[in-house]
Amino acid sequence: MNISNGSRILQWLLESQGRIDTTELVSVAAWKERFDKETQGWNVPIDHAVIGGFLADRTAYAFAAGYECALRRLVPSLPERTVVSFCVTEEKGGHPSAIRSSLKKGKAGPWVLNGGKKFVTLATEAELLLIAASTGTASDGKNMLRIAMVSRNTPGVEVSAMAGLPFVPEISHGTVALYDVPVEERDILIGDGYAEYIRPFRTIEDLHIECAVLAHLFRIGCLYGWPRAVKERIAAVIACARALSLDNPSSPALHIALGGLNAQMASLIADLSGWWETVDEKTRAAWERDSALLRVAEKARSKRLETAWSRF
Repeated sequence: MNISNGSRILQWLLESQGRIDTTELVSVAAWKERFDKETQGWNVPIDHAVIGGFLADRTAYAFAAGYECALRRLVPSLPERTVVSFCVTEEKGGHPSAIRSSLKKGKAGPWVLNGGKKFVTLATEAELLLIAASTGTASDGKNMLRIAMVSRNTPGVEVSAMAGLPFVPEISHGTVALYDVPVEERDILIGDGYAEYIRPFRTIEDLHIECAVLAHLFRIGCLYGWPRAVKERIAAVIACARALSLDNPSSPALHIALGGLNAQMASLIADLSGWWETVDEKTRAAWERDSALLRVAEKARSKRLETAWSRF
C-alpha cells in the first residue's frame, strides 16, 4: 500500500519513538549535522521541519528547523545544506515603508547594496543572507522592494551579534551592516520583495515553526511517557499544519483556517501543563522560558485574521 506524503511523516514520527538520540546538542552546528543526515531523501520543507523539531533536544533548535525550512518553502532554489537568514527589520521596524537599505544599479557592473539590518535570526551562523532593500519610490509613493541574495563573505558585509533575547538563547540574533556590497543581477530574486517574499513569509514561518515545535513536544512526550491521547492530539495538529503549509500562503481562506489551527495549538499547549510535571527540571524550565516565542507575533496574526475575514 502506498503511503501519502502526509501520512509518511507521521509514520516516521511514530516509528522514531523508540530510537531517540538523547546525546546533548551543544550548538546549532551540532543540531544541523544531525538534521542534515536525517532529512536526506525527504523533499518537502514542512517534513524537514517536523524531522528537525523531533531531533532537537531544546526549543531553540526546533525553532531553527522551522525557520530554515520556511525559507526553503519561500525560495525553493536556496542551497539545501546552507544556513540562511532573512534580513528585513531595520532601525524603525520591518514595515515596507521603514526599509531604508538601498539597492541601486551601478554605473558599470553589478548592483550596489547599502544599509543595515537588525534582529537577524541566526546571524552569526548564516552563510547566506536574503536582504530586503529599496530600489526607489513608485509613482504611488510606495517603497519598491527587492530581495538580494548575498554571501556573508561578500566584501562590504559586516555581521555582529546582538545581546541575547529573553528566550531561545542558543539561537543568535544580530545586525548586518552593508557598505557598497556588489550584487549580481542573477542574485536578485524575481518579483516584488514585499508581496512575494516578506508578506507570505510571515505565514509560511508560522506554519513551519509550529510543526517543528509540535514535533519537539512529541519527542518530549515519547521520552517521558505521556499518554497516547496526548500524542494523538499533537499528531493531528501537525497533520493540519502540514496540509495548510502546502497551500497558497496569501489565501484569505488559508488564514481563516490558520486562525483555527492556532487556537487548537494554544489549547493543546495549555492542556499539556500538567504533563510537564513528569519532565526533568532543566527541560521544563527551558520550555517555560522559550514557549514565549510562540506568542511574539500574536498581534500580527490577529490582524491578518481580521483582514482575511473582511474578504468574506
